[in-house]
Amino acid sequence: MKRPAGILGIVLAGGESRRMGRDKAGLELGGETLAAGAARRLAAVCPEVAIADRGRHFVSGFPSLPDGPGRGPAAGLLGAARAYPGRPLLALACDLPHVPVPLLAALTFQEGADWVLPRWQAGPEPLCALWGARALDLLETRVAHGVYALWSLAEEESLTVRWLEGDLLAAFGPPGELFLNVNTPEELERARFLPGFFTPGSS
Repeated sequence: MKRPAGILGIVLAGGESRRMGRDKAGLELGGETLAAGAARRLAAVCPEVAIADRGRHFVSGFPSLPDGPGRGPAAGLLGAARAYPGRPLLALACDLPHVPVPLLAALTFQEGADWVLPRWQAGPEPLCALWGARALDLLETRVAHGVYALWSLAEEESLTVRWLEGDLLAAFGPPGELFLNVNTPEELERARFLPGFFTPGSS
C-alpha cells in the first residue's frame, strides 16, 4: 500500500493557550519546544512540513502560515489548505507530544479515504489526522455556516472516513498516554514523566 502523493505535514500551533496561561507552542519538553517536536515527528513522515501558527514564525526552518477562515484548529487547517491547495494534510497539534512517528505514518497508509484519524474511548482525534481535499472542502463549507467543530465532520455522509482504532491503535501504546493533551501546567508536568516519544532522535 502506498501513501497518497504530496502529503504535507502541518503543525497546529495557533491556539490561544488560555488554560496554560502562556503560549503552549513555545513550551519546552525533552529539550525542544512543543511546536518543534511536532515538526520533527511530521518531518519523519512527510517530505514537507509547515507550521500553522498564525504567522508567528515559531519554528525556524519551516514556513509559518496565517490562519484561514473560522477560528481555532479549523482556521489553522484552512489556512494551510489555502497556502497549499489540493495537498493532503497530515495534521498534528503541537500539544500532543506523545504521538509517535509510527502512528503518524500509519495514518497515511489508508487508500481511498477522505479523512483518516484515530478513535478511542475518549472519542476521535481530529488534531492528529490525515485530511484529504474532500474533508478540507467540507470543513470550509461548514465554517462558512458557523460550524467550527472538527469531530462532527464524520457525520457528513459524502465523506469517506477511516478510523485507526481498537487493537490497531493500541499497538502504538496506551491511547490515554498517546493522546495526552497538554493544556494546563499540570498536564505539562504529567507529560514530562510519561515514557516519551518527543525526545530528539526517538520515534
